Amino acid sequence: MLEKLYTIKLPLDDRRKKLYIQGNFIQREEHINVEKGKIVDLGTYFNAFSIKKWKQYTSLEKLQLHLFLHGEFYIEVYGIYRDKEKILIKDCCKGNYISDIGLQGTDMQLIGVRLKALSEEALFAGGEYRGSFADERDIKIGITICTFKREKYLFRNLKLLENLVGSNPDFNILVIDNGRTIEQKNTDRLRIIHNPNFGGSGGFARGLIEQVNQGKNNYVLLMDDDILIETSALERLYSLCRHMREMYRGGMISGAMLCMDRPCIQFENTAYWGRIRMHASGRGLDLTNQKTLWENENLLQKRNRYGAWWFCCIPLETVKKNGYPLPVFIKGDDIEYGLRSRCNFITMNGIGVWHETFIKKQNVVMEFFNDRNMLIINHYAEGCNRWTFLLAVFGRFGRRILRGNTEGIRRLELAIRDHGSGLEGITAVPSDEKFRQVQNYHGRKNILLSLGITFLNGMHQFLFYGTIDKTYKEFREKKLRDQAFWRKFLGIE
Repeated sequence: MLEKLYTIKLPLDDRRKKLYIQGNFIQREEHINVEKGKIVDLGTYFNAFSIKKWKQYTSLEKLQLHLFLHGEFYIEVYGIYRDKEKILIKDCCKGNYISDIGLQGTDMQLIGVRLKALSEEALFAGGEYRGSFADERDIKIGITICTFKREKYLFRNLKLLENLVGSNPDFNILVIDNGRTIEQKNTDRLRIIHNPNFGGSGGFARGLIEQVNQGKNNYVLLMDDDILIETSALERLYSLCRHMREMYRGGMISGAMLCMDRPCIQFENTAYWGRIRMHASGRGLDLTNQKTLWENENLLQKRNRYGAWWFCCIPLETVKKNGYPLPVFIKGDDIEYGLRSRCNFITMNGIGVWHETFIKKQNVVMEFFNDRNMLIINHYAEGCNRWTFLLAVFGRFGRRILRGNTEGIRRLELAIRDHGSGLEGITAVPSDEKFRQVQNYHGRKNILLSLGITFLNGMHQFLFYGTIDKTYKEFREKKLRDQAFWRKFLGIE
């Protein structure tokens, strides 16, 4: 029996339409009109089929295309490889269309569909890819959202997710409310837990603890509260998890981030720690271009790779094995957890969300946490040592001097000092209190003195790097493998 893998969708709005359908059409509420003789193309970011990856990661045996049409159309199903195209099916139809797509012998990366209207009244109302598999299993996915006083964004996403959860009993939702301001009642499929504001790391740690202890889900999907979701990404995710080959079941499925203000441009499709800083894969790609879609499917696998937690699906068995995030408040907990896991990161065109770029969220407080936590990550990444620590410190140091960023210099002094205290020292102060301290920190009035102290602290930690490194690694091994530390830190009874 064939099951739906995901829905072929109509555009959300004009700014995003080329991610769904390209060509000449007029969009209505629930369908598009195509004038006689005009062509539309569904070989797009959200509506192409990533055949190579589906064959790699799942036991896909049969693929079927369903199109919901009114009127007469000429149909071409085609394969994409680099800048080459191969026609797989040519057909004409009146009304709805169903066709098997052969899997044997194709070396194509993606499958697209073109429709040419042959009648005056030609309408396209979406469609589905359906498939059958050699292996399948029952799974449940716990969607976990961390939020802090952003009900506007949260409720927008909950409303969207309600339809998904309502139609698929294998999804349930857990909201970790760090602001303790949400009054909505729990239901069978939605739970809200009030949590102290210990940032994203505290919120997601609490979510992982609850998901493990609940014991009913196979996967946890970690999501930010302020993303914009395309539901077909969740459908893809579910189908992949349900039919994943055993050798890939320990991997994480990572959603790409598309820019909210430039919705057809990709900000990141996983990233990797490049010894002294983070590097985003696929940054700046224009996802309306088919050649770019091929490139996005074939990004190089890098050492120290990770998937950000704006949208990241993690097997619960991986959590039980690897433990819980670093207590670093914000910035870097997802990086370190990805490095710790050393697993496959599965990405795919169509599994992506929109999110505001972090440039808009950058301020001196965020800069502090970024500085401090990147130095911490240096202790856990492959290929990093005291020399990469030194480069990271003095790279930041030099840039601030050149830019005349005196506030940044003062908080860099604080970040280096915090790093030297280790996670024992960092967690001696509650995370929300640390945030307030950084907010209210003004540093030394004498900037030359601040520069001198920063330089001396950096050199001191360079010289005693081995001792500091040992404390960070011991903290992770002794305190983050089970729930005890986080339960005490968060005050969970």
